[in-house]
Amino acid sequence: TSEKERAQRAIDEFEKVAAKYGDPYKASSRYFIATNRLTLDRPKAMSELAELGNSGDGEIAPLAKFALAQAQESDGKLQEASQLYSDLAKLNSAIVTPETANLRLAKVYEKLGKKKEASDLLFNIVDASRKAKAADKTLPTSSAAREAAQELQKLDPDRYAQLPPENISLG
Repeated sequence: TSEKERAQRAIDEFEKVAAKYGDPYKASSRYFIATNRLTLDRPKAMSELAELGNSGDGEIAPLAKFALAQAQESDGKLQEASQLYSDLAKLNSAIVTPETANLRLAKVYEKLGKKKEASDLLFNIVDASRKAKAADKTLPTSSAAREAAQELQKLDPDRYAQLPPENISLG
């Protein structure tokens, strides 16, 4: 089946769940409907994601805002995407962590030609992660911090060299 057929079937099923059950299932279903609708009716999906992103729902709002930011970014609306990623980073959500939001923001800054801002964000992500790991050896390095380190090394090798050394655990 095509991507559009798959998306329509998913929307149909999530609409059944939204109609039958209350929250949190209804809110989650609305989120999945909106994300699947991106392939069928992008403007309507973007509107639904914006509404969900502003809903105040502690779990769905950050996911919807992140999906909207990603859609804006893929559509080349980089200023809009950067604002959403910046808002997400300030939320300090456990659903979409500040590290993840700032990593995406840094990538948007890089696309906008804001190399210094991108480099600063990437440096701060990796620096904070390495300092936290040094303080607590059991703390795993997040995938966002690992990716930020790789991006920083490519974008600004001199800045990357200023990072504290990575503590490698062999145990």
